[in-house]
Order: sequence, then C-alpha cells, then structure tokens
Amino acid sequence: MRASRLTRFAWPLSAAMLFDTTAKAMEIRQYDKMVDRDQADYIQVLVDGAQKVLNNEGRSDFARKMDQLFTEIPAGDKISLGMQEFENNLALARVTDAKNVIKDPNAQRLEVEDVMAATLEKKNGIELPDSFFTVGSNFKPKFPTK
Repeated sequence: MRASRLTRFAWPLSAAMLFDTTAKAMEIRQYDKMVDRDQADYIQVLVDGAQKVLNNEGRSDFARKMDQLFTEIPAGDKISLGMQEFENNLALARVTDAKNVIKDPNAQRLEVEDVMAATLEKKNGIELPDSFFTVGSNFKPKFPTK
C-alpha cells in the first residue's frame, strides 16, 4: 500500500498511517451527524467494500480475516472484535481531529475511511489497497441527520 499522506493523528504505542483518497471520503464530523442506523449501514459499506477490493487484488486471505473480525462475536461480548477496535480508534480520532482544528482551523479533517484502514493495518496486519478509499463515495444516508 502506498502511504501518501503524513500521519495526522497518533494512537497509543503506534501511529496510524493515513492514505491519499481520490474520491471524497466521509469526514468523521459528517459521520457523527448521521443517525445510528445510517452509521451502521456506512460501516457495512466500508467492510463489504474492503473485502471486495481485497478479493480483487488477490488478497482473499485478508478478506477472510476481515470477515472473521467483523462477524464473529467473542463469548460474553455484544459486538465483534473488529467493531470494538474500530469504535475505540474512532473515539481517539475524534479527539485528535478536534485538537487539530483548535491548532489550525483550516486543518484537513480526519475521515472514517482512514480510521478503518488504520484499524485493519495496525492490529490486524490487513493492508487495504488505495481503491478502498472510494468504496463509500456513493453512500447516501436514508434518515435526516441528528
């Protein structure tokens, strides 16, 4: 995978690499305005899209690993390990995004796709191709924003 942006936020013990997007990805602040159902649908679009691009790139091993991360729910938990990791990283990214904007009101905003890509690569070794960053570009929320 080609890293073409500098890291714009750091997570404990390691930095997340953020990648150049050719289509408009969804900023976290836009995602946060959607109702829960639309947020869940958007994440599903990202997960399905990531698996598709991985399969298209000949990385069915990564696609299977993603499927396991986002469908299997560990005993005693209510959500999959993949969603747990994603939600934790999204919370950290929200804080970093806010700090970046306080420092520079014109700072580029962090995007949900960056969080997903960093989540998959950081803890799970799943590298997404650049084509991943376009999978959600046609998503339209079904409900009014919050």
